[in-house]
Amino acid sequence: MPRSHQRGQQWHLVLAVVLWALASLAVFGFIVQRDLGRNEREFSAYGETLQTQLRDKLRANEAVLYGFASFLGARHASEQAAASYAASVLERYPHIYQLEIVARVARQEVPRLIGRMQRAGHSDFGLRGFSPEGELRALPSNEREFYYPVVFTAPTTEYSEKILGLDISARKTVIEGLLLSERQGVAVSSETFRLLEGDLGYIIFRPVISSKLDQLNAASPRYALLVVRAVDLVPPRAALLPAVRHTLFLRGNFTAVSNEAELFDLAAKPADTLSALLLPRLKFDREVEDFSQPVHLTLERQLRLSDFDLGALTVSAVASALSAALLFAFLRTQTQLRQQIEFLALYDTLTGLPNRLLLLGHLKKTVALAQRQQSQVAVLFVDLDEFKPVNDSHGHAAGDTLLQTVARRLQDSIRNCDIAARLGGDEFVVVLSDIRKDKDALNVADKILKTLAEPALIGEKSVPVSASIGIAIFPTDGSTPEELLSAADQAMYAAKGGGKGSLGRCGNLDDSPPANSSPRLAGWTAGTPLC
Repeated sequence: MPRSHQRGQQWHLVLAVVLWALASLAVFGFIVQRDLGRNEREFSAYGETLQTQLRDKLRANEAVLYGFASFLGARHASEQAAASYAASVLERYPHIYQLEIVARVARQEVPRLIGRMQRAGHSDFGLRGFSPEGELRALPSNEREFYYPVVFTAPTTEYSEKILGLDISARKTVIEGLLLSERQGVAVSSETFRLLEGDLGYIIFRPVISSKLDQLNAASPRYALLVVRAVDLVPPRAALLPAVRHTLFLRGNFTAVSNEAELFDLAAKPADTLSALLLPRLKFDREVEDFSQPVHLTLERQLRLSDFDLGALTVSAVASALSAALLFAFLRTQTQLRQQIEFLALYDTLTGLPNRLLLLGHLKKTVALAQRQQSQVAVLFVDLDEFKPVNDSHGHAAGDTLLQTVARRLQDSIRNCDIAARLGGDEFVVVLSDIRKDKDALNVADKILKTLAEPALIGEKSVPVSASIGIAIFPTDGSTPEELLSAADQAMYAAKGGGKGSLGRCGNLDDSPPANSSPRLAGWTAGTPLC
């Protein structure tokens, strides 16, 4: 097969494989992109929902605190009235953790405040603060000029009595927020801190404009406080996606290092290693702007293999495999068909030997190589003697078997670098490349005559075989394949004139016939022209 033809076939195969791979990747990529887009949209919608809920709660916090402060400043509200108002508000906004009132009390007024609170039913009321270990302890009432104790808290819980009397000025970051709200007259948030219950939270402060509050020292400034527990800003854990990491930060100038304080960081359920390696991580990052409670919400989700339509991917993979099998089956069939066509074009179907077309191509290359190397090429024209009687006596099937036997014997009599071809009928040609002298061709021709002279077994019958051979030598007898074949053909007909199993050559021999040669070759003397 010509190399250019082979390269063309290889390129066709490569192109088919590339097109199949591109088509498979396109289908697979479409499914992946479709599912990736769906997951991104669902994740974005989930984040937007959380952001909306969070923004609504932050706005509710400010509105409730403003209403609570206004309620306290607009009337002479008793502790019972404040508790009733707080209860109605907390029922409507269950995410609010606590409402408190803080009073600013001068040092000399502390005993009077303690007495008033105890008479109001808080028998254990007293100034409290935190020890270095973080535990509540009683505070002396003569350490500082002003104290900021909690004088009201709602709702009533097991920690309420502990909160009453707590001096918030003991925490620097908390008192700074309260004083800032007093100076600016607006709501201000504190830095995050850990509540007595252990959860993180923060406080929103707003000063009470009126100083009148029954039973709670109306002459002292008051401050309305709203306590926010961080986890209450988002839905319950059961309503959150377990595969999503939820992070919330409260923004503000809290430290010189960071302007954000963590409110919560809810870890996601870990993804498997393969998903983490192959699939992207989605991120939802939003700043929820609020005047007193600006927060930063971050959601992260590592996509998992289960987030994709594995059924569609499996169908795609199976379809791709089937299409690959069909493609390769088609290519294999095309290759086999092409090989069959090439075989029919270049080989004899009966004997499997090269035909005239392939013989001429091979002989042309062999002659060209001999010209460059200044060597000789021999062409042996082999014609079976009395082949027609075999067909007539034993049938065409026997004749075909005889031709196949002759083809095998010819191939066994020559070197791997030589070829034997069938021209048609009972005519064969042997090309001997790179011979040094005429005697080499004579030796091979004699070997062929002896091999062919052995009877052929066809079925159960032994059929005698003989052939006549004509020899032509390049460059003596011709310089082209056509000239050499013509010369060998003429030599073969001249040999037939000498009887069955004879040799002939168109030209003069440069050597004597080999020893132990066939009878017909023995009568061939050097220098005698045969045609």
